[in-house]
Amino acid sequence: MMTYYDDLDNDEKRVTAFFKAIEKKVHGICYDLGTGSGILAKKASKYADYVYAIEQNPLIADKTRKNLDKYDNIKFIQADATEYQFMENIDVVICEMLDTALIDEEQIPVINNVIKYAADNTEFIPMAVYSTIELINSKIMGICYYEDEHPKYTSLSDEVKYGMIKLNQYNKPEYEEDIQIKVKNGGLLNAIKITTYTILTDEVILEPTPMLNPPLLIPVEQLNVDEGETITINLKYTMGGGLNTIQTTRRYNK
Repeated sequence: MMTYYDDLDNDEKRVTAFFKAIEKKVHGICYDLGTGSGILAKKASKYADYVYAIEQNPLIADKTRKNLDKYDNIKFIQADATEYQFMENIDVVICEMLDTALIDEEQIPVINNVIKYAADNTEFIPMAVYSTIELINSKIMGICYYEDEHPKYTSLSDEVKYGMIKLNQYNKPEYEEDIQIKVKNGGLLNAIKITTYTILTDEVILEPTPMLNPPLLIPVEQLNVDEGETITINLKYTMGGGLNTIQTTRRYNK
């Protein structure tokens, strides 16, 4: 029976991009945090002296441990990476606990823990993420993901870049920004679309894939807008806090 982790491993675009980053960056002592099935740890073992693969989920831990036991330079550790005390020197950190705008997964809580033990030259995969915001019209009842071209929506603006988060440093989980967006197509504004892009290396930037960072559609107070007008969206959420932390305020700039 196929599982969520099988779906992750079968997302060719996602896996290929991470493999490219691993081939370029992994060396020495590597930690794969939130290892899941262990697919990235296995790849990293080809380039690292030793890999520590950490996974908390008890539903997959036994299977992953058995799979990774075959590798002489991989140690599986069942632990919570947000609280784990790292004892070895850390040359490379792989952490793919990603979600759109880093809201609904624990990437930031994990990075904020590991950064206490990392060296100045520790490499991180991914290096950073950034997001974009777009004004849209869509018949949605609440916050939802945009997957398989559903729900349908009409774009009212270009994507506007915001929220560059570097993943080699501490980041305050609470995020808030006023973002100004120019209307490109007039219509009824009643939602925004958030899209996140993952910077794996200087050369590899990964857009959403079937199993990574599906865009978020978020309702806002509706307003009829005309081409050329500027709308300010105050966007507020907690990274790692879940979708229920999202708050939006829409302001019309006359």
